[in-house]
Amino acid sequence: MDLPADVAKLLIDIPRPANWVPDEYDVGLRDIMVDWPTADSVDVGIVGVPFDTAVMGRRGCRFGPEGVRSSLVFSNVYDPSLDVDLSTGLSVTDFGNIDVLHTEVLGTHERVEQVLSSIYALGVTPVIIGGDHSLSYPDIKALMNNTGGRVGVIMIDGHLDVRHSHHGEVSSGTPFRRLMEEPSKPLRPCNLVEVGINGWLNSRYYMDYCREMGVTVIPARQVHRRGIDDVITEALERASDGTDAIFLSIDIDGLDLSVAPGTCAPSPGGLSAYQALEMVWQIGQHPLSRGLDVMEIAPSLDSSGVTSMMGAALIMHYLGATKTRLHR
Repeated sequence: MDLPADVAKLLIDIPRPANWVPDEYDVGLRDIMVDWPTADSVDVGIVGVPFDTAVMGRRGCRFGPEGVRSSLVFSNVYDPSLDVDLSTGLSVTDFGNIDVLHTEVLGTHERVEQVLSSIYALGVTPVIIGGDHSLSYPDIKALMNNTGGRVGVIMIDGHLDVRHSHHGEVSSGTPFRRLMEEPSKPLRPCNLVEVGINGWLNSRYYMDYCREMGVTVIPARQVHRRGIDDVITEALERASDGTDAIFLSIDIDGLDLSVAPGTCAPSPGGLSAYQALEMVWQIGQHPLSRGLDVMEIAPSLDSSGVTSMMGAALIMHYLGATKTRLHR
C-alpha cells in the first residue's frame, strides 16, 4: 500500500509495542497490526499528531499519542460485553506520528490535511490521536476533500469550539467555526452536532451563534436526563442528513473529570465513561462512519494515567464498531 513520497516523508515511524504479559491464549492489538508499507490493504490506520501549540489553557496534550499508545498495549482484541473479536476480519495499522511544526499552527494543519487526505484516498479509515482540538479542522477537511465536502460531524466536548480567532490566531477553540466558514464547501451547520457541552465553560455569545446557525447542541445535563440512546439517535439523524460521511470528534474534556482528569480543562458533570463508549460504539457502526479523532489527552496532567486508558478504550470500541460495520 503506497502513499505519495511527499506524504510518506511527513510520517515518523513508531515501533510496535511489546506484549505486556504474554499469554498463548491472549491476542493483543499489537498482534493483529500490519505494517502499512507492505500491506495490500488496510481498514483502519492510527495516526498520531503530537501538537498542542494552539491549546487554550494548560498544555501537555502533545504527549497524548504516546500516552494512548502506551495504554493500548493492555488491549486484547475481544470484548465479552459486545461479543466482538478483532483477531480476524479487520486490518489495522499504525502510520506513526505526523512530523508537526511546533511553532506553526497553520503549517502543521496543512501537513495534517495533506497526510490524512492521502490516507483517506487509499480507502483507509483514520483514527487520529491528538494533540489539541484545533487539529480537528484539518482532520475533517481531509475527509471533506474525499467526499465533495458533504460531511456530518458529531463532536463530544465540554466546549462549543466556535470562537473567533484570538488576536487573529487560530486556537483549539476555533475549529468548528472555521469549518462552517470555509469559503469553498463549508460544513453545513445543520450537520454539526455538539454533545456534552458542559458547566461554566462557555459564553452566551457563542451559544447564540450556534442557535442562529442551526447547530444542534446537546449539553451534558440533557444527555444525563434524556438517556444516551435517544441522544445518539438524534445525533446520527442530523449528521447523516444529506451527507456522504460522518466524522466523530472527541475532546476528552467532554467526559467527566473522574474518568478524564488529564486534560487542559477537566469537566465536572461531563459524560460518563459508559455514555462516551456507547456513543463511539453506536456511531462507529453507522454506514457513513469514516473517521475518529481523540483529542486533548495530556498524560503529564494525570498522575494515574486513567485519561490515556480512557482514550485507548474509546479507540478499541471504534475498532470493534468498524469491524461490525464492514461485515454487516
